[in-house]
Amino acid sequence: MTTYDPRRVGAGLLARLIRLLRRSPLMYLADSGIWTYRGDEDLKLALADLAADHQNFIDRAETILVDDELELPQSAFPLSFTGWHDVDLGFLLGRLTADLAERQREIAKIVEEADLAASHDGVTAGRAAELIREVRAAIDGHLDLLAQQQARLAGKATTAGPVTAG
Repeated sequence: MTTYDPRRVGAGLLARLIRLLRRSPLMYLADSGIWTYRGDEDLKLALADLAADHQNFIDRAETILVDDELELPQSAFPLSFTGWHDVDLGFLLGRLTADLAERQREIAKIVEEADLAASHDGVTAGRAAELIREVRAAIDGHLDLLAQQQARLAGKATTAGPVTAG
């Protein structure tokens, strides 16, 4: 008979969170040192800040696992990301936003599972639930920031007007 172990469940939830955040296109852009066209430095800085937030959450989740002497998850980027060379971040912004929204839906599922595990008084599960709820709230703000960036870029394109041959 298998017994319910909230510590192991909490560790599994943290591993899912780590993989979900680490394997994202946003983290690929940050980790790969990929070259981007000169241009919108505000967008580059915003994306760098979001990636730093995600790395902070990954580090905190890994710290919980290490403190509890649990295994750290391994992950790698999908091969499809390697095609993003000489990338225009304005073009990728829509993809990054859609991807983050999908990850937000996955995190909402993880939050429900984490809250259930935490209700069984597991310390690891409780710490996991707290961190995962914090990640969900941060991603809400990240999506708002990306929407603002998209609106700003759209406004910039509109005010630039049409290009005429001279």
